[in-house]
Amino acid sequence: MQLRDRHFDLRKPLLVGILNLTPDSFSDGGQLPTLDDLLRRAEQLVRDGADILDLGGESTRPNATPVSAEQEAGRVLPAIAALAQRVDVPLSVDTRRAGVARAALELGAAMVNDVSGFGDPQMGEIVARSGAAWVLMHMPHAVGQMAPSQKIASLPDEPQAALRQIADDLAVTVARAVAAGVDRQQLAIDPGLGFGKSVQQNLVLLRRSDALAALDLPLYLGPSRKSFLGVVTGASVADRLGATAAAVAAAVFAGASFVRVHDVRLMRQVLDVAASIRDAGREPVC
Repeated sequence: MQLRDRHFDLRKPLLVGILNLTPDSFSDGGQLPTLDDLLRRAEQLVRDGADILDLGGESTRPNATPVSAEQEAGRVLPAIAALAQRVDVPLSVDTRRAGVARAALELGAAMVNDVSGFGDPQMGEIVARSGAAWVLMHMPHAVGQMAPSQKIASLPDEPQAALRQIADDLAVTVARAVAAGVDRQQLAIDPGLGFGKSVQQNLVLLRRSDALAALDLPLYLGPSRKSFLGVVTGASVADRLGATAAAVAAAVFAGASFVRVHDVRLMRQVLDVAASIRDAGREPVC
């Protein structure tokens, strides 16, 4: 995958560091109130081992209130403009809006992390024209309209059947993106851990899936601090570091090419060890 002037061999999983520029994100809202705070945090994530930084200006947590495009752009665009001059890792913009994505790409972002999975019909043209990477996520409901670890009615109850439907839904989305002119090699799929799925369905998504593997696209997983981990462990959001570590290791064994996390320093170790175990005895990836 090409991220601006850098080519990544996705056989080696990449660690995506989260930068939430929102006051209401589920685990770290309001922690970066100023641009200086954001820059310090971003530089620390890079030192800690983040391969990519993902910046978002609209919370997608359960019961979140959607924000206007102007609010989202006001939070995200100055940060991307500043970081493009300060860090040497690719920047990703976490947005469902084509206008925000276009401005972010013009300012230096290399990837669009689209939680709506091509919900904005103009997004395909913008990504195709820019040559950026595009993460297409499976989110079968509107922003904020699901409770934690709650399955949407349209998904089958049985986890494997649900996973097959998720793969089918993503296949349709990918076909739309390619038809819009986006290079298939610039696409990744995200099954949407925690979005409209039950606890068991989220857990099954963290196992290797033939249905998702059949799409033959890089897999992007975001298990960090998610509520289904709290259901399994009984841990609060602030105390899910160990649960997240287990989920990150599982994501690597599930074949993830991208793993999105809050706690980069420790998850760097988890990802590297899990990938080393997974690949032991294979020809090394340079």
